Amino acid sequence: MDHFSALWWLGLFYGRIEQLKEALTKMTWKRATYAAFVLFISALPYMVLIVIVGRLLFFGAFKLGPIEQVSIEYSEYLVLQANQMAQSILFSALLVLVAFGEVATGILIGIVFGVFLGTTIGIDSDIIFATAILNAIVLFAYLVDRQDSTDYIVGAFWAVILGSIYFVIPLMLGGIPVFLKLSLSNTTVSSLCLFSSLIFIFRAYHYPIHLFFIWPKFKPMWYPRHPVAWDNICTFPFPRLDPLLASYAEIEPEAGHREIDRLIDYYPSQRKTGLRALCRVIARKTAKETRLSRLDELVARLPEGDKGFLSKTRDVRLVVSEIAQLQRRLDTLDRPLLREPTANSLYEKIKIFQTQISGYPEPLNSEFRKAATHWVAIAEQQYHQVRDIFNREPAPQVFRAGDPVDCSQEAFILREAVLGELDRQLTLATGCPGLILYARRRMGKSTLLSNLKGFLPVSTRIAVVSMQNPDAFASQSDLLRTLLQTVAVAVPEAGLSVVKAPSLQDFFKRLAECNTQLEKDNCRLLLAIDEYENLDCKLGEGVFSEDLLANLRESIQYHRRIVWVFAGSHAIDELSHAPWPSYLISARTVEIPPFSPDETRRLLTEPLRYSRLWKDDDPKRPHFDPGFWGEGGIERIHAEAAGWPHLVQLLAETAVDLCNDRERATVDVDLLEQAISKALTAGDTVLRHLLRGEASEAEWAYINGFRRHDTQAPPENVEVYRGLRRRLLVEEAEGGAWRLRVPLLQRWLRARG
Repeated sequence: MDHFSALWWLGLFYGRIEQLKEALTKMTWKRATYAAFVLFISALPYMVLIVIVGRLLFFGAFKLGPIEQVSIEYSEYLVLQANQMAQSILFSALLVLVAFGEVATGILIGIVFGVFLGTTIGIDSDIIFATAILNAIVLFAYLVDRQDSTDYIVGAFWAVILGSIYFVIPLMLGGIPVFLKLSLSNTTVSSLCLFSSLIFIFRAYHYPIHLFFIWPKFKPMWYPRHPVAWDNICTFPFPRLDPLLASYAEIEPEAGHREIDRLIDYYPSQRKTGLRALCRVIARKTAKETRLSRLDELVARLPEGDKGFLSKTRDVRLVVSEIAQLQRRLDTLDRPLLREPTANSLYEKIKIFQTQISGYPEPLNSEFRKAATHWVAIAEQQYHQVRDIFNREPAPQVFRAGDPVDCSQEAFILREAVLGELDRQLTLATGCPGLILYARRRMGKSTLLSNLKGFLPVSTRIAVVSMQNPDAFASQSDLLRTLLQTVAVAVPEAGLSVVKAPSLQDFFKRLAECNTQLEKDNCRLLLAIDEYENLDCKLGEGVFSEDLLANLRESIQYHRRIVWVFAGSHAIDELSHAPWPSYLISARTVEIPPFSPDETRRLLTEPLRYSRLWKDDDPKRPHFDPGFWGEGGIERIHAEAAGWPHLVQLLAETAVDLCNDRERATVDVDLLEQAISKALTAGDTVLRHLLRGEASEAEWAYINGFRRHDTQAPPENVEVYRGLRRRLLVEEAEGGAWRLRVPLLQRWLRARG
């Protein structure tokens, strides 16, 4: 009953309808109707005051004369009234049904209230004008709150207030008589009233106010006073409001982001403004970020859509993610040789993005172009720093003796003979019966598997699972799940669903689905199990059942598009916990031998021949002139390592380090000898493992004889004979005697064994 409280309610009705509706919906319909009436009564004195001021303005200042009235017969007046009333009701009802469909009842009740108040309070009420008012009310409700206009009490309250306010202007002008013969002044007044109604509906009077916020310069701290900040019914967006809001969010981050979220979530007519402001805020954050590796985290919040600038945000996010990945890769590289092309790629990628973004719609264009200018400066500075270090480094260190080699950034030589055999087996018309990829320890087996992509036909998908991964050997279901997850990544179009604990039946069924998809796409899947001898160990421990091998054999026979590859450092007859030869009876063995002299030469002179960091004809691609290794140096390294890939890498890595440490331009005989001695210490673990790690007591006793003698008679023990030959540790010398095949191993045996 408090008058000032009623005025606050009317203020909520103007700018915060949602809060008013929430209050009304908590009332009974009687209480809500009574509240609407009280609010109308509270507003009435101010409406009369506005009418008086308006009359003084129009009839005093503007000297407008009274509207001429035209006399007609009373019967003609009634006919006209009935006809116009029918047209008004039909037209309004049609508009309501088209706009609201199932919620038309609530709006129609609101219209009845509006007609009642308009025709009883208005002086000389005009049905034509009433029709315009009713249609304006419907249009207003449709534009502002279409999805929530389901409560007839709210609809009635809405129409009561709006219907009364819309009659302020005709009351100012002294009423609008409805007669058959309308004069020009009547038409003008009616048009003025309708025009003023539209101005009210669309809040057009806010636009001149908006200019003070953006002209002659932006005033972001004024934003809390902007109409959009306190009026929830601004129907059309304001020009340049999104950069104003974005600037406000930079100054007041918490309040600014809260306002942006409000526009996006609860303000349909300003949602696009909120989305534009969000894009600007995100872009400006990226422009201030000094770590390019974090850019993808910042742009992850960019909104997406199908129209306008939202249709391009996904492209922006993808390119920025590539930039961030390049930066992370650059951060992890520790060799200037590899950092230099990566830094250059990052710089070029950002420059291309800066050009491409120029053709994107606003706000992506201006904001991300500014951000890209900042990124370019960072990338260019990084490139010059890396370039300076690279120019000071005398010899690039690309050799790596340890984990599987990455051909894009480390010394790698393609085993063409092995790859050719794999390719022949993969392309068999009837399908490959499975492969056993056999190589002794540190012979390059895992390196070959990890670098197959790009060397096999594009129709071959590659999936590799290592049995040294704990996710694969904890239980049989873990192994099956890991295999299926790897296959799902390699063949995403198959759409494999992977359960948490698949059974052998589930596993076989999913492989069948994958095989069907591969047949449809005319592709093959190379599914490799590295260190497969661990399967045999787990069979012996009871972790896996022998049914697993039967399942694998069945898959090899019937899933002809899936090529199973079992890679290991043990021959199949060395596996003792299951009859492996019977399960893999049709599998073909491909052996990886040591380097040939030609392969060692190519590795030492063109170590990054297959790297994709440089173009094929790029003169900057690192290489070593044969003279760098000194006279006979390449042959010496090959002989000391006997072509064993890991040992060749070990000797080359050690020689390059010594060369750089001592600022030598080439590797001479003395330095190479020092490198060999240093390699015995640096490679102690691998040398010990190759020579002693897999040796039985009898084999180790025989090997110990080479401490004192360069050659020995072959062992009489057949098992020792077979084991040493299989592990490539010995070879025949003159007179049928045996000697250690790898001189570096004999050096280690005598120095540290």
